[in-house]
Amino acid sequence: MPILLVFALIAACLPVEWPQPPFAPERETAFALTVGAVTLVLALALALRTWVIRTLRRDPTRRYEVARAYNWWRRALFFVNIGMVAACVLVFGWGWLAQRELLIFWNKSAQLAPFAELAVPLPYFVVLVGCWLIYYDAERALYRVLHLGDRPYWSRSSYLLHNSRQFALMVMLPVALIVTQQTLNRYAPETTRTVVYKVVSLAVVPCMILFMPLVMKPLLGLKSMPAGPTRDRFEALARRLDFRCSDFLVWNTHGASVNAFITGLLPRVRYVVFTDRILDDLPPEELDAVFGHEVGHAKHGHIWLYAGFLTLSLSVLAALVLFLAKYIDAATSDDMVRLRTWLEGFKTWLALPPVALVTAYLFVVFGALSRRCERQADLFGSKTMSCADPCCTGHDAKTVYPPGGECLCPTGLRTFARALDRVRELNGMDHDSGGRPLRRVLRSVWGWLRAWQHGPMSRRISYLLDVHNRLADEPRFQKRLFVFKCALMLMLLVALLALGEAVGWKDLFDAL
Repeated sequence: MPILLVFALIAACLPVEWPQPPFAPERETAFALTVGAVTLVLALALALRTWVIRTLRRDPTRRYEVARAYNWWRRALFFVNIGMVAACVLVFGWGWLAQRELLIFWNKSAQLAPFAELAVPLPYFVVLVGCWLIYYDAERALYRVLHLGDRPYWSRSSYLLHNSRQFALMVMLPVALIVTQQTLNRYAPETTRTVVYKVVSLAVVPCMILFMPLVMKPLLGLKSMPAGPTRDRFEALARRLDFRCSDFLVWNTHGASVNAFITGLLPRVRYVVFTDRILDDLPPEELDAVFGHEVGHAKHGHIWLYAGFLTLSLSVLAALVLFLAKYIDAATSDDMVRLRTWLEGFKTWLALPPVALVTAYLFVVFGALSRRCERQADLFGSKTMSCADPCCTGHDAKTVYPPGGECLCPTGLRTFARALDRVRELNGMDHDSGGRPLRRVLRSVWGWLRAWQHGPMSRRISYLLDVHNRLADEPRFQKRLFVFKCALMLMLLVALLALGEAVGWKDLFDAL
């Protein structure tokens, strides 16, 4: 859940006066409690690693059961890690200790050292690297029993580099930008108030979205797909679908991930990326359907839609927070005066509610948009492998696929449904059905939380099989989704115009 983690780390790095430890001596207490919390979490990870290795050593036939349990518990420990960091910062006094100890004198006053905000979530970084070192042995053991081929698993240092690259790109890059801005606000306040600085700050996000593929390729170690049957097939399929991109890339994960994704707004800086394992373990027709799914994101303009949605949404939320602040400051009623007086006591904490608001908004609204777009891309992936006969019972070497991916047939739907089911199995994901009622409910809730952007894999497969029986539902879905997209973007635009007029465009520009 990179987006949620990004906002959690941003919240920890905000200029908040974190509370002192619960008892004296404060410095020793904060340090001891934080070290104890970090040690406890690492001990839980070590217990999970030990269970995986011992279970596989005793009974290798339980490898799929162990893989599913390991994936579940590792994701659960992600939330334990976040809760541990929150406890260290809010209860044990680590945030207070970091802000107190990392001070330097600047312009005759004590200032927080440059980039010292990153010390507040330091316990999480320690746990993260520690878990990588611990989980390596468990994942290597799982790899050896799940992949009986002769391809060796990567070394511990390569494993750490692989995880560090992902974390740096998907999490630390936006956090570092926020921390850099706060450092400049402290040490170069005159510069941060200039129009040039504000314009550059606003241009950072769209420039990142536009040029991220160029950064992603070297940072993740992506390599161009070598010439061969697979690349030839993708190039022919791209021509049939009238799709352009800069290159097809392979992400060497040593079998750790079964995934594919598309990145880039423009064809000249657009890549379609496949992990090594999805190329090795999916049959050609299912792999083509997965490629069609990624093409569907481009064909339906999802990447542009996401960029516009996020830009408008963050602007609206900033305007809303500014509007509420001005309203509370200008109100004269007794209740509002009491509220304003009460808020004064939490002045430094007022930076946290906007972050929580943005996180909740993205989880609910962006999640709803993203899941619908994912379903639309699923349908395009099915159309990629569909013929013009809506009643066909199967394809063979003589089947003719219409250009452009305009047709939908039962065989194409079954092909992509099989691809999704295979990806689910290879990634060790559970079915939502089976087991006791309470367990099914908990599994379903967990599936939604884990797949809040894409939707649970089993639901996506069920939808495709439903469309398989009622092909007439697909045009209705496309129309409803088009109306949903237009209405959502129109509401955001109207809200931005209304709030901009209410708070003043200059004040809103300064707030952004």
